[in-house]
Amino acid sequence: MAGDRFLLIKPWSYRLWSDVEHVLGQLLIAEITNRIPVVFWPTHCLHNGFIHTNGFELYFEPVSDYSIFDLAKPEYTFYPPFWDADNLLVEDTGKDTWMYRSIGDLISSDANVVIGDVYFSISEIIPFVKKDHAAYGMTASEIYRYLFRKYIKVKRDIMTEVEGFYQSWLKDGHPLLAVHVRREEDDMIIDVRKDIADEHYWRRHSRKYGIKTEKEIKRKYRFLGRGKLLKANTQYHSEINKLMNKYSIKKIFLLTDSKETVEEYREKYGDMVVFTDCKRLTDSEPAYNFENPVVKRRRGIEVIKDAYLAARCDFFIGNDFSSLSRAVSRIKDWPDENVILLYRKREKRKYPVNVKMIVSDKKNILRPLIEFVKNLCRKIKKKLYPGSDEDDR
Repeated sequence: MAGDRFLLIKPWSYRLWSDVEHVLGQLLIAEITNRIPVVFWPTHCLHNGFIHTNGFELYFEPVSDYSIFDLAKPEYTFYPPFWDADNLLVEDTGKDTWMYRSIGDLISSDANVVIGDVYFSISEIIPFVKKDHAAYGMTASEIYRYLFRKYIKVKRDIMTEVEGFYQSWLKDGHPLLAVHVRREEDDMIIDVRKDIADEHYWRRHSRKYGIKTEKEIKRKYRFLGRGKLLKANTQYHSEINKLMNKYSIKKIFLLTDSKETVEEYREKYGDMVVFTDCKRLTDSEPAYNFENPVVKRRRGIEVIKDAYLAARCDFFIGNDFSSLSRAVSRIKDWPDENVILLYRKREKRKYPVNVKMIVSDKKNILRPLIEFVKNLCRKIKKKLYPGSDEDDR
């Protein structure tokens, strides 16, 4: 790599595994543009809080031998053009506008330092991977795992905790099933009609519906389609039972930030359930409170510890709208049948394809016409047979 070409990777979401996913995408851009990557998570990141500390390096080893201070040279040029050596440590509060931040702009820039502070999924970057690159011909999942193995090295003190817990609580429990259940908010509903062809945040895979009245409930459910909505955590137990019956699972390692979920799983599965002693919240508590830096790092350690313990298990059930679940699926090369990510409706494609690499598993081109014909038939039926059930399909 050229010694004066850098990609400075700043945070996007300020949450740990979401930002690791963002880092992986930017690392691929660094590789295909022959730039030296430098990751910098500032003080205000959710799992940092220490003054003048790189939050990424509280948990992971540096991805290169350079720091952000090596890049802040007056003689260097910067892209996007509003950055310079004096403001490099400052966050751009307007980055949500994506000004000067298309993939093409970042890749084609000749500046010494390119700043990557917006999220691109691997699937969006794949069309720019050239034939001589190691990732050429890989699926998005394979590239994520390739980048994980190459760059994401957890700090030794955290891995010591992982190993200690595994030896004490999990080693003799194989076959092991890890289950990640995200804390569920009361108004979070999964719209399973949507096959989202995108790897961005879970909010694009789920929607929050603030329901106030019984009339509004009926209206919203009628609009969204009867039988098409699910509470986010309703499918876990059926999948768990399938694996337990097929593989004689001995222990379930539970990853969750919910106190209610721990109680539910202990009541249902008894002593089979194992979990770490981390901070958990009730469903009614706010997700994040003001905490001192030491507590923030401890919470970050717990999130990483859970993920790497899950990767020591034989099977994993998570959900595709959680960056933690996606991280577990990428930490190691799981057999496909050993990983279940709920609400995942995507098919894998190989490069080269000059389109989105992750697409709906159903072709919906004729759906609007089909729905129109169905609605018309129901209206005609209702007029011909006034007493019939309009939803009888």
